[in-house]
Amino acid sequence: MTEDLIGYNDIINKSMINLVVDVLKKIKKNNGLPGDHHIYLTFLTNENGVVISKSLKSKFKEEMTIVLQHQFSELEIKSNHFSVILHFDNKPEKIVIPYNAMTRFFDPAVNFGIDFMLKSQQDSHKVKSKQQLANENLTLVNEEKKGGYEKTAEIVSLKEFMKETNK
Repeated sequence: MTEDLIGYNDIINKSMINLVVDVLKKIKKNNGLPGDHHIYLTFLTNENGVVISKSLKSKFKEEMTIVLQHQFSELEIKSNHFSVILHFDNKPEKIVIPYNAMTRFFDPAVNFGIDFMLKSQQDSHKVKSKQQLANENLTLVNEEKKGGYEKTAEIVSLKEFMKETNK
């Protein structure tokens, strides 16, 4: 395969990040999520710029999934990151997530998800293990959820899609 001199992966990632930023801006503008929507955001906890407490860092050494639904506040959207206050064990904690640390975005109410192709995930072994961890995180969150939507979604990695189209 020829080297990508145009940088399609970077262009796609920027577009997907812009989509998440637009969704976050709508959530902020509307003071929350509409209807039964709730957003799962998975991110790498070791990326530069990620700010989480030591207790969360000890529980989520590599990757963490947060849920934006009812109990969040002070959502701030900046050019290269967003921050939000979430409650863990009834204790409010501010989390700062750079967009380049995001690995997944999922809205089960409309069965929509994004799998980011991060530069730090170029090694296929790392990609596979991080995708498996993200899938496990989403599965655990869904299993803990009582009632609600029973829909399932298949999140398609654009990297895998590109492999299929290049055959």
